[in-house]
Amino acid sequence: MLGRLRASRDGRELDLGSPQQRAVAAVLILRHDRAVSRDDLVSALWEAPPRRPDSVVRTYVWRLRRLLEPVHASGEPWRVLRSVPGGYALHLSEGMLDWELFEQQVAQARFRSAAGDTAGARHLFDTALALWPEPALTGIPGPFAEAERSRLEERRLDVVEARLEAMVKLGECADAAAELTSLAEIHPLREGLHYLLMQALHRTGRQGEALETYRRAHRLLARELGIEPNARLQQLHADILDRTALSVRQPEVVSRQERAPRQIPHAVADFTGRAEERERIKNALSHPSPEALPIVLVSGMGGAGKTSLVMHSVQSVFAAYPDGQLYVDLRGADGTPADPATVLASFLRALGERDSYIPAELDERAALYRSRLAQQRVLIVLDNAADMDQVTPLLPGAPTCAVVVTSRSGLATLPVTLRIVLGALPAAEALRLFTRLIGAARVVAEPHTAHRILTACGGLPLAVRIIGSRLAARPEWSLADLAGRLADEQRRLSELTVDTVTVESSFALGYGQLDDLTRQALRLLALPAHGVYDLRTAGAVLGMPTETAKTLLERLVGVGLLESPALERYRCHDLVRLFARCLALETDPERLRHTALGRLLDLYLIAAAESYRVIRPGHTVAPKALPVVPGGTHFADVNEVLAWSTSSLDDILMLLTQTAATHTHRAATLLLMLDAVLMNAHLWHQIIPVATLVADAAARAHDARSEGRARYILSGALAQVGRLSEAESQVARALQTSCEGDDDVRAMALNVQAVVIGHRDPVPAVRLFREAAALAGRRGNRSLESMVLGNAVQTQLRSEGRVDEQTVADSERQVELSRQLGDRQGEALSRYRHGQVLARQGLLDDAIAVYQRVLQLLIEGEQDFVRAGTLIRLSEAYTQANCLHLAVRCAEEGLRLTRAVRHEQLEALSLRALGDALAAMGPAEEAVAHWQKALAILRHLGFQGDAATVERRLAAAVL
Repeated sequence: MLGRLRASRDGRELDLGSPQQRAVAAVLILRHDRAVSRDDLVSALWEAPPRRPDSVVRTYVWRLRRLLEPVHASGEPWRVLRSVPGGYALHLSEGMLDWELFEQQVAQARFRSAAGDTAGARHLFDTALALWPEPALTGIPGPFAEAERSRLEERRLDVVEARLEAMVKLGECADAAAELTSLAEIHPLREGLHYLLMQALHRTGRQGEALETYRRAHRLLARELGIEPNARLQQLHADILDRTALSVRQPEVVSRQERAPRQIPHAVADFTGRAEERERIKNALSHPSPEALPIVLVSGMGGAGKTSLVMHSVQSVFAAYPDGQLYVDLRGADGTPADPATVLASFLRALGERDSYIPAELDERAALYRSRLAQQRVLIVLDNAADMDQVTPLLPGAPTCAVVVTSRSGLATLPVTLRIVLGALPAAEALRLFTRLIGAARVVAEPHTAHRILTACGGLPLAVRIIGSRLAARPEWSLADLAGRLADEQRRLSELTVDTVTVESSFALGYGQLDDLTRQALRLLALPAHGVYDLRTAGAVLGMPTETAKTLLERLVGVGLLESPALERYRCHDLVRLFARCLALETDPERLRHTALGRLLDLYLIAAAESYRVIRPGHTVAPKALPVVPGGTHFADVNEVLAWSTSSLDDILMLLTQTAATHTHRAATLLLMLDAVLMNAHLWHQIIPVATLVADAAARAHDARSEGRARYILSGALAQVGRLSEAESQVARALQTSCEGDDDVRAMALNVQAVVIGHRDPVPAVRLFREAAALAGRRGNRSLESMVLGNAVQTQLRSEGRVDEQTVADSERQVELSRQLGDRQGEALSRYRHGQVLARQGLLDDAIAVYQRVLQLLIEGEQDFVRAGTLIRLSEAYTQANCLHLAVRCAEEGLRLTRAVRHEQLEALSLRALGDALAAMGPAEEAVAHWQKALAILRHLGFQGDAATVERRLAAAVL
């Protein structure tokens, strides 16, 4: 939590998902072992929540549960992320959270300090702060995270201040002064920092600077807050004025410092952000181990600001290295890396060695270099290193020195003290940098446009600096003009240019170091709309085995053109992807690009077909002849399917949107194979625009088979969200375009058509259902036959009175078919319908037992719309059986679930059931309110039959 939110299991980092899902995790972590209501989670995520935010929150919670308990047994309660009344509670054992470890160490440090053990306290403060590598909850969005970041940052600064106080007490005043100077500038209103800085300066003989520190603090507090410095600061100021200087530097020391090399370039004046990284670098250089050479490595993609960070960070530690600072640009990224022998000669001259004494051989120069640095305190900065062969000869042997290396490569074998991998700037830091460059007035005038510009820059510091510099040089330009140009991907990179500095050239340096095969790999990986890969998806795009793909991916990471956020996971920055995609369009033939995207579609098609097999055993719609793609997927059970769909579905939908017009047939087949996953996850709102694209593309291509499949999915999605007239139109077109030999899809489309018609007139709908069931039976598709018969039963139940013998037979057969198939989820749905038949026959005890069995079959988070429907029917049965408190409880839980899955029809039915139970308990006022809400929803959806039953209840209540 102290930094970017991370979780790991057995040493492997877990992918906590999207920023908003991580925000949910952050709330649960910070309040672990306490109840967090869904309302609290909604408030934490959004200042202006979307419509029906509970559904989004429940999806995030379900995904987190799958991640935290991957071997969760079906039917068992969740142990880590538990359900509690009205919300959730995350259970964390002792020692699992870095924040608690931090607090424990701080408490021990304060105990040591109070006992007089200042050195022990200082060590514990260091240990605690080492747990805090970057700002807490970095990258987590939402009001809660923003407030918590501020609170936690204040807590961290309290501990930093306590540590610096211990340093001053221990006499480490020069080191403390260097660190305090920077901190007091960043946090000018913290009077404790000014107090410690004055103490440290005074004790090192810098009385003038100490007094100037007080004057600055006095002016600032008066200007900003209208107050005087506190009594402690005023007393220290008076004490310094009353004392004489403690010491004067010895002439020989000044002389030595005058001879020392001072090669490190100045830091940029407007450097912004990276506060935690700066502090970690300064700590590593200020407190080196007496046994080992401290080495700091800063790596990351081109344009991430590695050099700027280092130049800014080392300025405050120069006093710790009085014998000088050496600097070299090793040019590791531009294809002409510096020769280490030449660099050593330059360093030796700077250290006072005459040319005639500098050996010719690399090994001898390195040995002399190490000898000259022995017993000296010198800081060496090796900027833009290419590889270990270049760096190794330039490392001193003395632990009194220190080395800072920047590189696009991770230099995995470098024995570092501190490794920092720079990525994109967080949005808030990017905005601060942008504001410093162009001025706050322009950002305040066009805040949303500024956000669009920074989004186009992808948080890359070089891109932000270029755009900011262009705007600063053109005060008459509006932000909107430049934002519009950046929105065009074809010209975005050309806009990210100022003078001779370009983002594109930064990427080109890394690209130029690659061999032809790795270059082509980058170009192909830039083609899909999403920029995150695992080895299987990368292998599919590249058309090679996963181990071969991994080698190429690691090469790309090595030159800073890919990032690796987790084990065997790779991410391409948006601007890098744009750079590489432009190269692909210029370099690679269309057939190669087309084939690469087709292979990725095929990989997802194999996985989706496999998911269909697992979720709907016995269904025959999946193609028998599937393509052969490296890294094909196999799922052992439904849990694995759900984990796959949770992590992959967003990427699949983006890919379908991208390839609807170019790979129409495969896109339509993949869309069809997602049917089972979508039914389980109830993600119909997301699928409607994608299915529309695929269907329309198939119509333009005169591909009737693909159009029929896509329009079947589209009609089903529209029906599920209550858009019945649109669903009826689309399913009619699906049936018109469905091809001979595609009988499974035809039967499935007939099923959707019957569902839609059934809301108007159950009699023709039941005939259609039975026609579809007969067609499925002839195909041997027992899964589809069971599902369609169940829908026939459901529709027949809408009519008044007792059910007929055929409906009873249909009900029993659909249960038996799903049971024979071993289809647990299908069996749950079948038994749900069978329970309604039993209830209609007056067999309430049998119906209640069947409904309870349904709830046992379904694990939480699975088929929630079936679970919700079962709770509603269970409430109705309990009402009939006069178990009214149970009826109310079931109806309320059903209402919560229906709202979570955004199923408006079921929401209306749960409101009706809740009203029925309350009416049976006593006065009807509260019941009437629920019935009125139910009636409004049913009228809006056009469900006249269900609406009429509610109208009758309301009329009776009024009478």
